[in-house]
Amino acid sequence: MNLLNNLMDTKGIEVDKKFAQKVREFILEENILSKNRKVKSIEQKVIFPIEKISQKQLLKLKKISSSVKKVTTSFESRVVYSRTIKEALKGKLSEKEIAFAPSAYDSLGDVVIIEIPKQLKGKEKLIGEALLKVKHSINSVYMKAGAHKGVFRAEPVKFIAGIRKKQAIYKEHGAIFKISLGEVFFSPRLATERKRISEKIKKGEIVAALFAGVGPFPIVFAKNSKMSKAVAIELNPRAVEDMRENIELNNVSLKVEPVLGDVKKLTKKYAGKFDRAVMPLPKGGENFLEDAIRYIKPSGGVVHYYQFVSKENPYEVPLKQIKQACANVGRKSRVLFKRKVRDFAPTIIQVVVDFKVWKSTQ
Repeated sequence: MNLLNNLMDTKGIEVDKKFAQKVREFILEENILSKNRKVKSIEQKVIFPIEKISQKQLLKLKKISSSVKKVTTSFESRVVYSRTIKEALKGKLSEKEIAFAPSAYDSLGDVVIIEIPKQLKGKEKLIGEALLKVKHSINSVYMKAGAHKGVFRAEPVKFIAGIRKKQAIYKEHGAIFKISLGEVFFSPRLATERKRISEKIKKGEIVAALFAGVGPFPIVFAKNSKMSKAVAIELNPRAVEDMRENIELNNVSLKVEPVLGDVKKLTKKYAGKFDRAVMPLPKGGENFLEDAIRYIKPSGGVVHYYQFVSKENPYEVPLKQIKQACANVGRKSRVLFKRKVRDFAPTIIQVVVDFKVWKSTQ
């Protein structure tokens, strides 16, 4: 569209530049500014495009400045973008359907992964295209196509809009990650936890990064702490391939050792070797709690335990699990910290409990 076609005569309010800010504030407060036209500036005058104006409003403007006058002139059009998915879907879905439209999503660089409710089945492409219009920094939209699958914890996704990709590029706390879409588990919602733990790690610590995925925890630790080393254990071969690439991308090969294997089966090999263990397993962490405790040095260390729990009495279950696991392994324990990490479902949240364990000398 050329400039001539992009101009249209409409009503405006003209005022001397020195009074423009006060006039603008009044026009916005009265909600009469035209949102699809650009404000015009000519020499020492500013002209605001307006939808309509009453005689009473015009008189109030003249009290701000006697230079105010109503004019008709041409204004360049302005593209008005929707601010939310729901706004972008108006006219494309019914009001009832829009009520179910998601507002939250996971951003992995220029790739977004969104969860679409069953009430909007068949509308996935429309929602993906709406999201592309709302968030201009993204190029690809995928939807969650099911829960985490099998022992590899892969999160299946389905392409719905934009550019189809095999990998996402994600940056966090000075680190960069390549993530194979639909083949591995990765949660950007644990970014705060990765930074928090980095700040707890003491100089020279050896860390066990259990269920390491593509390496976000150990690599962020390597970039943001003075740890000596992290051993990053992961069962999913595809995730380990990504992790090896991410270790090279971030120049942390001297600090992060990727290991393809089962946390439980490697317990005997790594028992008593670590100052700290982090275990961000999406589900079933309690089945590996005793193993994580065994990874810690007999002299003592810290375990970061994640669990999905009911919003009601959220720490009751994980604290009981920790107490029982320590008793079974013959370790003493003390809770250092606990907090809610994120909402997961209407009645379920994810929490983390940091606890110290050590072997009794008695």
